[in-house]
Amino acid sequence: MTSHPSLDATRLNATEYLDFLDRDVEALLAASVDLELDVPGCPGWTVADLLSHVLSVFRRRVVSLDLDAAPEGHGWGAIADGEDVREVLREVYGELRVRIRSRSEDEATWSFRPNEGTVGFWHRRLAHEVSVHRWDAQSASRGIEGADPIDPVLASDGIDELLGWLMTWDFAYPQDDAAGQTVLMSAGEHAWRITMYPTRVEVIGGSGDAGALMAAEPSDLLLEMWGRPGEHGVATMGDPVALRLLREHIAARGF
Repeated sequence: MTSHPSLDATRLNATEYLDFLDRDVEALLAASVDLELDVPGCPGWTVADLLSHVLSVFRRRVVSLDLDAAPEGHGWGAIADGEDVREVLREVYGELRVRIRSRSEDEATWSFRPNEGTVGFWHRRLAHEVSVHRWDAQSASRGIEGADPIDPVLASDGIDELLGWLMTWDFAYPQDDAAGQTVLMSAGEHAWRITMYPTRVEVIGGSGDAGALMAAEPSDLLLEMWGRPGEHGVATMGDPVALRLLREHIAARGF
């Protein structure tokens, strides 16, 4: 296991992340046959828009890894007239793959989290980004119930990643009725105890007493947190105020 941060020991190593990324890129492209289909989890987007977004992510990562600095400008997902976004995406991913597999996870580079400015941050972030968008593409082509779940090992770490963001993201607004309410979030072998205050959130890994519970299989819970449609089988019980506060906080972060 890597020494990079993880709340409940979910963190994978670089090879594991990059192998998941390879598989999900291929599955994303395989599901993207009809570019005009609507994407259920991304209202207003077609599959073409979804691929353009992923292309933008990949192009920016190529530049940031080359420069070890934040990419600047706009239009990263644009393609020329007559080009097939699927072919361009595959080509750019090949460029990104060479770069990201040639560097150690401990090497310093730019990231949008100042406390984790390493290549390993991007190993993790890219694997999670594409896993959810692979589900998006499959849900567009097969229907919501036909999309393959996210691997439970990867999904558990995706939950861990999102919960880690909750502690560091700037509050867009105070939750005035937050006064130490707690929620235990459980997925497979992992659990996290979340405590909410007006202008901050604390998250620790592991089980413990809490006023409310939110539990599901890892893929279902991760997709629920990302606001993807469907019956995800998330069970809740306990303090309704605590559950409301947590859902509001996740929604405010744009997940």
